[in-house]
Amino acid sequence: MLGLWLFAAGLLGGLLQAAAGLLHRASARTVLTAQDVAMGGTALLGSVAPGFGAFGSARILGAAVSWPQHPVGSAYLSDRFPDRRATALSWHTAGGSLGTVAVPVLMSVVVAAAGWRWALVALGGALIAGGLLIRVALPPERTGAGAGQAGERSADRAGLRQLLRRPQVAAVLAAGTIAAGGRGLGTLSTYIPAYLRSGLHLSTLTVGALFTLIMAASIAGPLAGGLLADRFGRARTLTVTYVAAAVAVAAFGYAGRSLWMLAVLGVCVGVLAYAESPMLQALFSDLTGDGAARAAFGAFFAISYGIGSLWIAVIGWVISAAGFPVAFTVMAASFAAAAAIVGLAVRGGQSSPGRRSRPDDPA
Repeated sequence: MLGLWLFAAGLLGGLLQAAAGLLHRASARTVLTAQDVAMGGTALLGSVAPGFGAFGSARILGAAVSWPQHPVGSAYLSDRFPDRRATALSWHTAGGSLGTVAVPVLMSVVVAAAGWRWALVALGGALIAGGLLIRVALPPERTGAGAGQAGERSADRAGLRQLLRRPQVAAVLAAGTIAAGGRGLGTLSTYIPAYLRSGLHLSTLTVGALFTLIMAASIAGPLAGGLLADRFGRARTLTVTYVAAAVAVAAFGYAGRSLWMLAVLGVCVGVLAYAESPMLQALFSDLTGDGAARAAFGAFFAISYGIGSLWIAVIGWVISAAGFPVAFTVMAASFAAAAAIVGLAVRGGQSSPGRRSRPDDPA
């Protein structure tokens, strides 16, 4: 039952991201502030939920209000740092991974001391405080509100549908949707702990230590990948990363109970599998051009991440039918297929008119 609630929340939040282009009149500062405050409110609602149904409803409501984070945040960063997009987006991803490591630890302390309801109260308060900090400290868009609105109106005239039908843009969308089968912040984060605990029957303490090690590596991976992508070309670096991640994920699934092998391969998985997302976003931003970033990223996240979330159910079925090693092989195959798409359909091709650089030019 909990899995169904979480799946419904993830799918709803992913698909709602397609509406990002409708918010072109609002600044990123306003949208992100409202999102954090609303998320804090849903956490507070969950803390006073009288039963599981009310708690699940609060969780779904949280997904419904959190959707602007990725399309609006990524559009803001890609427009503000056009020549260092991969680096800027990699810091964005690394910050999320840092939160994935730190927040559960902090919330566990609060749960142990005061119970889960007070943990949700603390989380809600932190989200509201973060929203207010964004309102005060986040600089305005690089192009200014007027230019941003003009760019979105221009995107409307040109047609977002035609933009997404460009062969290279469609290829990136296809690669992102397929690679969701092994994406770090998705299938891997969901099934690695289950593999270690239920598949290998490791102790809870060992599972926690290994997963923490993987998540720590997932902070460093995007940062290194972003720097390399801006230096050596985004499509080229992304293709190599996909191939290396496929090898690491497949090997991790067959590592057995050897702790040192799990630790070494886990670090490789953390570095490589979590590094692909900011590079993919930077490449997509290169190909779609300036001005229509918010609407384009809305479609990108709705397709690659919203529809891609169905992979969680597919991988779960594979685990039930054939076991964890085969499931990790399927995850690795999704990365290999994405590498082929990016390498053959995107790398070295011409980008949309008006771009500052080609996808494989050093930025």
